[in-house]
Amino acid sequence: MTLVVFWLAGKYDILENLFNLTRKHEDMELDELITASVFLSFALSIFAMRRWNEVFISHKNMESKNHKLAKAVAEIRQLKGIIPICSGCKRIRDDKGYWQQVEKYVENHSHARFSHSMCPNCLESYYGDEDWFHDMGNKDI
Repeated sequence: MTLVVFWLAGKYDILENLFNLTRKHEDMELDELITASVFLSFALSIFAMRRWNEVFISHKNMESKNHKLAKAVAEIRQLKGIIPICSGCKRIRDDKGYWQQVEKYVENHSHARFSHSMCPNCLESYYGDEDWFHDMGNKDI
């Protein structure tokens, strides 16, 4: 559509006619003045409609992205509030009343993942009586 507007503007010399009109308005006939004005109005309305359409599309795209962002924020899983945990086995009670291991509960309610190891106190507690453990020099397992 833009090419049609440029072609019409070039064919009918709209800008040149308007320029000449400002310099020598008495040299132009009324039909040339009307033609130039009509085509200039047409060209400006085409450009305005295209700009409005671009703004409308940009607005729709922005609304779509905002909706997706709001949905993503709503889906972010976080641990909040008071978490009921067993003082003996350290399992956590979920909303349905089931008891789960801490690792499983945290993985289900956040994006965290676990990697297991043992701290020095637990190593000593579990393997302190083993000869092979003392031969290793109390290194982390």
